[in-house]
Amino acid sequence: MRVVSDQRLVFLLLGIVWLELSLLPLISINQIKPDFFFIFIVFYAFRISWNRVITLAFFVGLVRDLLTNSFFGLETASCVGGAMLVRFFAIRFDRDKRWIQLASLFTFAWFSLVLFASMDFLVHEHHHPFNEWVLVRTFLISAYTTVVGTAFLPLLEKLPKSIFWEKQYELF
Repeated sequence: MRVVSDQRLVFLLLGIVWLELSLLPLISINQIKPDFFFIFIVFYAFRISWNRVITLAFFVGLVRDLLTNSFFGLETASCVGGAMLVRFFAIRFDRDKRWIQLASLFTFAWFSLVLFASMDFLVHEHHHPFNEWVLVRTFLISAYTTVVGTAFLPLLEKLPKSIFWEKQYELF
């Protein structure tokens, strides 16, 4: 990627941060919220570049670490771990089929959330054990993210391609 497209990507990520901070409290259901960062990572893996999705997930995880009140590095590790799974799906499966994108989004979200909850349980001494409610909550968040992703992924595809790629000129 060129420097110009990286700057545009930063502005797009700032827009997603704004959506996370302003829109999520309005659409949350009993503290179950969709995750726009997960939707963007899956979009990036399937539509832009599966090669650079782990790097993007690392930076998204750092942003999430700065926005949350969790142990620093857990969000980054869970995003990168999930991005490895999404990269595997983007390499192996047809990237143009919407149901594959949505199934990958659900799997990525659930794996990342379970990975985060597992690492959080190991890092902190909690009074309650890692129980089935944690798995149910992560499942519900992943399902809600997938439902919102059905509307959000086509919107991301309608963004101008110049946001992600620089214009290339033909020599001949």
